[in-house]
This record gives sequence, C-alpha cells and structure tokens, in this order.
Amino acid sequence: GTGKVLCGPKNVERTLTSYGVFLLQMGWGDLGAFGEPSKETPNLDQMAAEGMLFLDFYTASPLCSPSRAALLTGRLPVRNGFYTTNGHARNAYTPQDIVGGIPDSELLLPELLKKAGYTNKIIGKWHLGHRPQFHPLKHGFDEWFGSPNCHFGPYDSTERPNIPIYRDWEMVGRYYEDFKIDLKTGEANLTQLYLQEALDFISKQQASQQPFFLYWAIDATHAPVYASKQFLGTSQRGLYGDAVREIDASVGKILKHLQQLGISENTFVFFTSDNGAALISAPRQGGSNGPFLCGKQTTFEGGMREPAIAWWPGHIPAGGVSLCLG
Repeated sequence: GTGKVLCGPKNVERTLTSYGVFLLQMGWGDLGAFGEPSKETPNLDQMAAEGMLFLDFYTASPLCSPSRAALLTGRLPVRNGFYTTNGHARNAYTPQDIVGGIPDSELLLPELLKKAGYTNKIIGKWHLGHRPQFHPLKHGFDEWFGSPNCHFGPYDSTERPNIPIYRDWEMVGRYYEDFKIDLKTGEANLTQLYLQEALDFISKQQASQQPFFLYWAIDATHAPVYASKQFLGTSQRGLYGDAVREIDASVGKILKHLQQLGISENTFVFFTSDNGAALISAPRQGGSNGPFLCGKQTTFEGGMREPAIAWWPGHIPAGGVSLCLG
C-alpha cells in the first residue's frame, strides 16, 4: 500500500489503522463483477468498482482449513501443518473429529498485528482446531464470536453433540439448539448476528481510537446453505443465491459503516473465498465457478481460483484490475 503502516497505537503519523478481511466459500463466477449474469451482488460489484478486482487470485488449497491456515500464516499448507496426511492437523477440516490444529510454532497475522498495537476480532468460522491450545484467542485474536467448525448437523446429542458457538472463551450455545437453522426452508439469522458483531466491533474501536483487525469469516454459503427470512426467495439462483445476496448486503453495510465513521481511507479491506464453490452441493446449494473446471476439493481451476477484491479509498485507485498474463 501507499500509506504508512501503524507501528503502535500512539503513532499519529499512521494512515492505515485498520484491516478487514472477509472470507467465505464462494465461487469465481458468483459475483456480477466476475460475470454472473443475474448481477445480484451490487455491493460487492461496487466494492470492485471502487477498488481493485483480482481476476487470477488463487487459494493455497481447495479445502477450508488448509486454505485458512495459509491465509493467516502466509505459508503453504505443507509448511504450516495443515494437510490431510500430517499428524498434527490430520483431516483438520472434519468437524468434531479433529485431533490437531494450528501449531504454536506458526505465527499468525493477528499475532503480528497485536504486537503493533491492534485489537483483533474473528467473527464466524475458525476451523483451525477446537481444543483449548488451538483456540483463536491463543493465536493473536482478542475477541471471537463464532464456531470452531462449520454448521453441520443436527446431531444426536447423546452420540455426537451439536457444534458449539463461542463468545471469546465461553460457549454460548450450539447450532440447531440455541442458534436455529431450519434445514427445510434454509432459514437462519446467523449472518445478521455476524453482521451486527462486525458493526459493533468497528464502532467500539473507532470510538476508542484503537487500530483493529477484523476477520469476518462467515459460512452461509457452505452447505447446508442458509439465509435470514428477509432474503429467502429473493434470488433468481435459489437458496444459494439468497445467501449470496445477504452476504452482499452485509458487506455493503460494513463498508458504509466505515465511511460514515470517517475511517474508510484508513482501512484496507480484502474480500475473498477459502475455496471454490462446492459443486457437490449443486444445484440448490451450490455456487458457480464460472468458466473453470470442477470446484471445491479439486485442484482444477474451479477449486483453487477465487474471487478477490481489494478496497482502500484514496490509496487503491478505483476500477483497477489485476491480471497476470505470465
């Protein structure tokens, strides 16, 4: 970037005081800016118009956990311990069967930012280990509202309990019990809860003049797909499209909130996916990887090539497109 990076919370010379990373499961062809014909993502399309669109952005793995570990460590799964034949994090993307997680030896982005005076929050899916030693608050995050795994279920509580949701160190409920997901209709208000958490966190940090890092990792487009009542039935693309529309609206509200607080020009925001759309969930709960072959769980383009948008008003020129021709 062109701005000065914060070295501490009292650095009055800083121009970059906050980071936002939005991460979810979505295909390359799911956004209007990438050619989706229904164009039901006006806010993300506007984000792209105001920032930079990455047409050939790749994830490090076509699976949730290894790609998230790579994003937060800057290291390939084979190096950070997250690949399916490694004893420390074997099958790390399998809910409730996890025995490992992110190793202590790995240095995560929030740990680096914490040393620079940032307050860090994760909202949504962690997916890097559920045991106490792998908890996000032990790896640089100061706050957490979300789950260690995805929202699979419901499970029989006597054989396998439903997956928990945490606020920081405390479990505040479980999917399908305290946090409802209707598998018949696809209705759930989780995205709205995650949105409000993001808005409140940003407001709190801005009020205290505290630099922050927000990692918004929601999972509405991961099967079983869900959307809140106000978005159900509003998309031309079925339930999956409903979820995408709600995510798009939520991103729009977060960016507008940054602008209203007067901190958008001090905030770098990056939107991307952990892997390509899961075609195994199609047609009702699967997304689009555009012209690319296959999807999640494969190393073809559809599994590895992701939508990506960078937004930083006043620093990243509007309407930019990054395309590697090498």
